[in-house]
Amino acid sequence: MDFRQNLSSLPLELAQILSQTYFLHLLATEPDIVIPHGKSILSMMGQSPLKPPEPQPAAIFHDRVKTAVHSAFWQQALEALSDPTPAVQIDRLKGLLFDVREAISPLFPKNHEILATLSAPVPPTASPLISTSLLLKEILVALRRRAAPVRDSTIDGLLADLDAPLSPIAASPSASPSSAIKSATSQLALLVVNTMKSIISLAETMKADLNQFVLGSMTETQLKDVVVQQAKKREKELVLDIWGDSGKDGRERVQAHWQNWIDELEGEQPSQPRDKWIRRLVQSLSSTKPVSCTIPEPVSTEEPVQDGNQLPPQFFFTAPRLLYAQNYLQALVVAAALRSLTRLPALSQSDPPNDSRGHDFMDRIWTLLKAEIDEEDPSASTKIINFADEVVRARRLVSVPDEQEEAQLRAAVDRTLQYGDAVFLLLQKRLMTAVAHRLCEPTVDVAADHAPERMQTGRTLGAGRADKRPRLDAQATSSVPAMTPVKGFEEPLLIRGIEDILTTLRRHIGWIETVWVDSS
Repeated sequence: MDFRQNLSSLPLELAQILSQTYFLHLLATEPDIVIPHGKSILSMMGQSPLKPPEPQPAAIFHDRVKTAVHSAFWQQALEALSDPTPAVQIDRLKGLLFDVREAISPLFPKNHEILATLSAPVPPTASPLISTSLLLKEILVALRRRAAPVRDSTIDGLLADLDAPLSPIAASPSASPSSAIKSATSQLALLVVNTMKSIISLAETMKADLNQFVLGSMTETQLKDVVVQQAKKREKELVLDIWGDSGKDGRERVQAHWQNWIDELEGEQPSQPRDKWIRRLVQSLSSTKPVSCTIPEPVSTEEPVQDGNQLPPQFFFTAPRLLYAQNYLQALVVAAALRSLTRLPALSQSDPPNDSRGHDFMDRIWTLLKAEIDEEDPSASTKIINFADEVVRARRLVSVPDEQEEAQLRAAVDRTLQYGDAVFLLLQKRLMTAVAHRLCEPTVDVAADHAPERMQTGRTLGAGRADKRPRLDAQATSSVPAMTPVKGFEEPLLIRGIEDILTTLRRHIGWIETVWVDSS
């Protein structure tokens, strides 16, 4: 299943992990898609914390087991501390105080006195719980000095709880001495256990606060570097885990998918490995079937037979954006094919963009196609008649067709939007050949944050859609010189569109290279 289209069919925990990781992927690769205007990367950290939940889907079950084990652990600790024998209490307190020290040590300098106290052996005493409660107060006071102000009320509440039970414990005149001791011990044991649990939880919260403070002191450039590194690490770990088997990561399986996919390259076989996989990607983008990357079914030990346009696991988080690029490329071909039906004279750079001879045709057609690409509601599909009306309107500026000629022109528009049309196939071959050649050229740097987004693949307008897509109007800078116009795509609007999609594809290719350098 494609996680972007089938999150609802996945277990909730796995869906959340995938969604968070994909959000971080977009934040690292195309921040303009997820960062609202006027906001910064830091403002989005709450939606995608850099310290993620356990990235492995296998940990979903593990987390539930861990919760149950922790509950049993604390219950056993409570039972041991409720024993009135000091030696039993001390033996258990040694391990508990060690856990507390491990939890809070990142928040203090190594030579801090509270860490030194916790590192010392638990001294023998007739009242270990009372001594421990006093030590816990010292820990809380030390934590309060280092905590963010928003945590003060929580710490003050824990300190108040430690003070409150001491008076009632001593006053039990109606109970027998042994019963009173047992009751007091149980109450104090419960208080100590609950306070330790709260301190460990508070320490984790304070670490997150500290991380946020450090992030807040970074520049946007520094923060973006952190996001990129975290996105790469988490994305690769998650993919290897999803494609793993029997406790092993899926490195070999992922590599096998990659090689099998490359081996399907048709036609010319480049000598350079990089050129080979890039041309294989362009071959996938040239297909009338939408690109996708499918999560393997856990119940099956055999690889499913795929009849779609499957990408290897390395593209798992890039596939939704590549689907948009695929649709965008098809939109460019459709625009060029429709332009060829108008017989309008070529538009030169000196001509105004909206002159009276109908050169606004490309703007109007592209507006329709762009709406089709970006449309979230599949029921709001652009009708073929809208394209036909625009073509007829432009043709009338050159010559007035009679009824029969207009009918033939509308039929030609219909054919252009169908699979297998000769004009479409010719223009697509020219475009994709140029794109493949251009992408294989080495680049020095591509400084662009914008990317195009979507149209359902296959030109049968109105079928299933990809996800929400961003604006595509941004101009991107590249170290690669401007390409020679592709024959049939000489219109300035189409030239700009091709450069935009090349910038986007280079970004995706660069991401795959840096994350999966061992595979590509």
